[in-house]
Formats: sequence, structure tokens, C-alpha cells
Amino acid sequence: MKYIVKSIWMLLGILVISCNEGIDPITAVDAGVDESAPQVTITYPTEGVELMPFEEETSIDIAFEVTDDIEVSSVSVAMDGSQIASFSSFKDYRIVLEEVTYDGLGNGDHVVTVTATDIEGKTTTEEVNFAKLAPYSAQFDGEVFYMPFNADYMDFISFQEAGEVGNPGFSGDGFLGADAFEGAADSYLTFPMDGLKSPEFSAAFWYKVNATPDRAGILVVGDDADDRNQGFRLFREGNADEQRIKVNVGTGAAESWNDGGVIDVTAGEWVHVAVSISQTQSTIYFNGVEMLTADLPAPIDWTGCEELHIGSGGPTFDYWNHGYDASQMDELRIFNKALTQSDIQIMINAANPYMPQYAGESLYMPFDGDYIDLIGSKAASTVGSPSFTDESQVGGQAYLGATDSYINYPAEGLMSAEFSGSFWYKVDSTPDRAGIITIGDDAADRNQGFRLFREGSADEQRIKINVGTGSGESWNDGDVIDVTAGEWVHIAFTISSTESVIYFNGAEVLSSAMSAPIDWTGCDTFTIGAGGPTFDYWGHASDNSIIDDLRFFSKALTAEEVAEVFGGEVTPKNFGSTLYMPFDGTNVDDSSGSTATVEGTPGFAGESVVGSDAYAGATDSYLTFPIDGLFSNQFSGAFWYKVSGDPDRAGILTVAPPMNGTDNDLSSGFRLFREGSADEQRIKLHLGTDAGDVWNDGDVIDVTANEWVHVAFTVTETQTLIYLNGEPVVNTGDMDGKTISWANCTILSIGSGAPNFSGWNHLSDSSFIDDLFLFDRALTQEEIQEIMNN
Repeated sequence: MKYIVKSIWMLLGILVISCNEGIDPITAVDAGVDESAPQVTITYPTEGVELMPFEEETSIDIAFEVTDDIEVSSVSVAMDGSQIASFSSFKDYRIVLEEVTYDGLGNGDHVVTVTATDIEGKTTTEEVNFAKLAPYSAQFDGEVFYMPFNADYMDFISFQEAGEVGNPGFSGDGFLGADAFEGAADSYLTFPMDGLKSPEFSAAFWYKVNATPDRAGILVVGDDADDRNQGFRLFREGNADEQRIKVNVGTGAAESWNDGGVIDVTAGEWVHVAVSISQTQSTIYFNGVEMLTADLPAPIDWTGCEELHIGSGGPTFDYWNHGYDASQMDELRIFNKALTQSDIQIMINAANPYMPQYAGESLYMPFDGDYIDLIGSKAASTVGSPSFTDESQVGGQAYLGATDSYINYPAEGLMSAEFSGSFWYKVDSTPDRAGIITIGDDAADRNQGFRLFREGSADEQRIKINVGTGSGESWNDGDVIDVTAGEWVHIAFTISSTESVIYFNGAEVLSSAMSAPIDWTGCDTFTIGAGGPTFDYWGHASDNSIIDDLRFFSKALTAEEVAEVFGGEVTPKNFGSTLYMPFDGTNVDDSSGSTATVEGTPGFAGESVVGSDAYAGATDSYLTFPIDGLFSNQFSGAFWYKVSGDPDRAGILTVAPPMNGTDNDLSSGFRLFREGSADEQRIKLHLGTDAGDVWNDGDVIDVTANEWVHVAFTVTETQTLIYLNGEPVVNTGDMDGKTISWANCTILSIGSGAPNFSGWNHLSDSSFIDDLFLFDRALTQEEIQEIMNN
């Protein structure tokens, strides 16, 4: 009987042990005292993980742990705010380990939320943000393998998992995404080489080197350990401070060695490593920079090569201690071509994408050692031998032109109804003319695309643009750059449907009317650094100048936007004047490009203060302009003046309504005029306002001195001022809150009171006028002096 009782107790003991499997030992707690809220840990997905399965919709297993010091009452799980599971019965009420499968996960950003409540009503909520990406398709030319190492070892092109030897793992963070491969002792990955062997071969990845052990295999493919005549071996050797990355390539009957370059271990940084194997050479690149190239006696030989080993020398190259690699690797890609430096740079740029800095920016080429457009992620092709110079304005390098050399870039996607371009430019006047940026359909005419080019001498080069408008063309003669200064100049050009504008250093230099919008018919390639095949005539061939920081825009930039791109302090064209008459042999307003209407026979003085010539008045002669856009309620004028005392009075600048018969109508507009004798002439100003006349009797100029005097006048809401040689005269005209009236005023007369201010004999002025500015604002004295000293 005692044996039966003993057996029963043994059986009960076994049952008790079985029932407690999976339950942690119970620790003593104060009965009824709930000291803290539940603790929630979401173990998968982890924060920031990016899933890229091959399906448009997939399933995900959500794993979590909840613990509480007394008892968990309930747990709920939500996906993107909607509850997908709940629990209220648990095997262990203090430690809850659960997994929930969610089906139908679509592309995009997602949030998993786990909420736990204990028996006292204390609640804790934890959430994890993750993303499901669209199924991967090759991003780069020749890409045949892509393993991002985001918590798995899948090739996202073949959707095949790598094999594991030993216990390789993940680092917990990565260069991109949430994770990266991290090697471990006696561990590595294997992947079949089917479909990866090609006459040319490349591999690229991000790499954070671990110098322990002091040497290791990284990527290895071989047929056996007898020799190195097949496949390749990318490996490292060195010490705790630096590790040299090398590649050995088997060519059938021989092998080729490339000693690559050294990574600074102490920096602890991610380095982009690429190995490119063509049929004649191997090249190793770090961060897009070529480290070393080695010749191959023959193409790579793949005979008997069946497996790629990742993170170790593996069974075909574990000798010389090239065993496992404890380093971190991310974003491994394999290509069936020999990568070029531009290919590699585009790949690096894709990992750190450039975001356009300005509205409408469609192309950005910084020329820092490559010809890549960072927005389009494409490289320009070269013709001849253009190169780079360290003499840059922005970044480390700039484009350097050469004879019979330039670059071409496809125009697809860049041709818009409005267009602008900008770049930094250091002009080389040899040859004396060249194309800078050109695009056309052929060399037969200039009716399509545009041609930005230069012409001149060893001292100055004029930047011009010609725009094709379909059945015609539009010319803009721009302005000159001083070659002898040897300085960087920021050039921008804009093409709208109505005009083209050229800017230097953020300021407009010339605008030109367009007869029709730009016509892109038949245009397919931008030529940079030459006239190219569509505009190499008239000697506009290659340009030896330096170009930096080239940008295109799908809009006509405003003056403010050009100034923003320039980025420096901008002096507006002609000091921001509404009218500027330099009188250098023409009567053209340099601000608008319009020509004055000529009355009578005014001429030119044959002398000047600024430029080459000045206006010379004559009897019954003057110039007129429409006043639209020239003035506001506050305005100014400034000019150089050599006064004549004959006749004894004259209008200089006048805006007035039509005459009342033979009487002046002084109710609106303004009249700047002179009165006096053969010895002195007084400069006066009159305004017609909403509340009567405002007079300013100014001051006198000594006629006998026969000298140029700078004259300026300003009108504000409080007063009028006249300046002679940059200094205000004693007399002022108080406005007392009055506002000038422009009623019935339509034209500005230059050099006469006629036709609307002749009642007191203030007719044509035989004096000389030079460098005339008008402004729709009141100038300060400092601005007047700046203009005077220009």
C-alpha cells in the first residue's frame, strides 16, 4: 500500500512540473499593492524597419511582450489605429508573450500600437513605426542582385534567401534602413552564382570595418582552395588603425592583384566600397573615388564557381587567415557590367538624395569630380577631354573646358514652356568666342532651342543669348565681363513667353522682347561648354572657361529668385531705376530697352562724365517717353549737367498736363527747370498736388565755370529736396501732407518744357545731360552720392 501512495505522489509531482512549464518562478509581492503600470515591448516589427516583400500586399507577424508586477487584465493590438486583436485570458498573468498575424498589409507607412491594462486600471501604450515598400525593381543599369539586410538575407531581385553558415547576424542599425549585416566568428552567408556570372562584373556596398580579426574575406567566389585562377576574392588586411581593401581576380591560367586602398579604422565611419571588373582591368573605389586600377591578362574566369561567400573567405579562400569578417555591411549590390565612376556616384547620390533648393529647379550639376545631374540622377556624356579644376566657386571642383571638348546631357523632361539657367563662370577669352550652353535641332537655322554664348577680346567678353521661336529667333546682347579681372561671375538667364533676361551677379543686365515662346521642336540634347553640332559656326566652338554649380529651372525666375540663387548682396540693375539714359550715342532707356521719341534735332555732346557721350540739347528739340511705370507718389531723379545760359531759361525734365491755351496747367505733374542769366542759372522744382502748388527754389549753378555738376531731386510725402554734387541745397519745398497729382499727365519731356510747360518760355535746353536716372522712390543722400560716384 505504501508503494501505491508513493506512486500517486510522484505522479502529482510530475503533473505540477508539467503545468508550470513556460511560467517563470513566482516572486513574492505585497498582496494587493499595484506599484506600476504594465511594461510593453514590441519585439517585431522594430522602429523604422522597411519591409520589401515581392507581393503588393503581404502578411506580418507582430510580436510583443507585456509584464506587470501584479496582473495583466487586457491587451489590445492595433494597426494604423484600427484594432486587430485583443486578449483577456493569459497563461501567465504577469508575463504575456504573444504574436499576432496581420494579413493584407499594403505599401506605405504603418503604425503598430499595443495597449496593456492591469487589474488596477493602469494602462500603457507603445507604438512602432515601420513601412512596407513596393516590390523592388532594379534601380541601376546592370543591377542583378540587391540585398539590403533589413532583418533578412533576401536578394530582392531574385527573392532568394542566402544560406547561413554558423551564426551571422545583424548590427541593429544600418547605413540605410533599420539594419545591416554583421559578421560573427566562423560564420558567413552563401548565395548561388547562377545568373550572376558575366564577362564583366561589379559589386558595391556600404562598409563599416571592424579590425578584429586583423584580416578577413569580404566577398569571395572561387572553385576550390587549390589556386586563385577562377572567380575573385575581395578581402582586407591590416591592423587596428587601418585596413587595406584588396581584390584578386582569377583569369583562367593566372591571377591579377589589385592592392586597392586603405580605410581608417579609427574613424568608425561608413565607407562606400565598389569593385569593378571589366575584361581588361579591375578597379576599387571608396566613396566614389578611384583608389587603384590593375590590369587583367584575360577576362575573369568563372569555371567551377558555384557560390558567393559573404562575410568570409569561405572554403575557397580561408587560408592566410582570411576567415570571417566581423565588420558591418549594408546595401550589397551586384552588377553584370563594369561600373564607371559616374555609375558609382549616382548610386551614392541615391543613398543621399539631393533635394531641390529652389522653386522649379530641374537640374543641378555641381561638377564636384563628375558630370552628374543630382536631380535626374544621370551623368552627362563627354566629347573630347573636358576635365575638372580645384579652382571652384562652390564645392571642391568645377568644370574646366578644353579644345574640341564639351559634355552632352539628354534634354528629355527639361524642356518647358518657360526656362531658366544659372551657373558660376570664370571666363577664358581664348578662343575669343565660344558656345557656353546650347541646344538646337540642327545647324540649318536658330529657330529652335537656345544658344548662350560669348564673343569679344582678351579684355572683355560679351555674354549673349539667342532663342528660337519656331518661325524666327530673338536676340539678347546681354553685357560684358571684364576678362582682366579674373573673377567669378554668377550668370543667370531666363526665358519667358514674352522676354529673355540676362543677369550678372544677381542683377539684370539686359532684357529682350520675344516674338513668341521658345520652340523645342527637334531638340534632344543640351551641349555644355561649346556650341556643339548645332551652333559651332561663326567660331562658337568649345569654351576653355570654368563653369561651376550649374542649375536649370522649369520656369522663368523672377529677379528676386535670381538674387536668391546668386546668394550674395545684389545691386539692382541701374541702381533699381525705372529709367536710365546713358546717352552713349543713343537715346535708348537701358532699363526697358525702349527708345525715346525724338522731337527736332537733339544731338550728342562729344564729351561725357560717364561712358562715351552725353545728350546735347538744341533749339526746338527734346526727347519724350510715356510715363507709365516711371513714377509714384514718391520719386527721384539724378543726372550730370553742364549748364548753358542760352536761352536764359529752359525746361530740363517736365511732366505736365496739356496747356490751357497759352497758359501752363500746374495742377499736376512736376517741372524741373532753370532760370537766370549768362553767369548763373537757378535750378528749381515745381509740383502740382491734390492741395495746390509746391515750389522749391533750389540753388544756382555758375555758368562761367563751364563744369559738370551732378543734379538730383527727391520727392517724399513731407518735402522736396534738390541736391548739387551730392549735397542738399538750403531751399526745400514742404509737402505738408500733400500728394502729387498725375492727372492728365502722359509724357516725360527731357531737355525742354515743351510741349506742356511752355507758357513762361521754358522751352528747349541747349545744356548737356549725362547718365540720367529716374526712380519710383525717394533716394537717400548716400544713394545719390553712390550714383554720383559710379
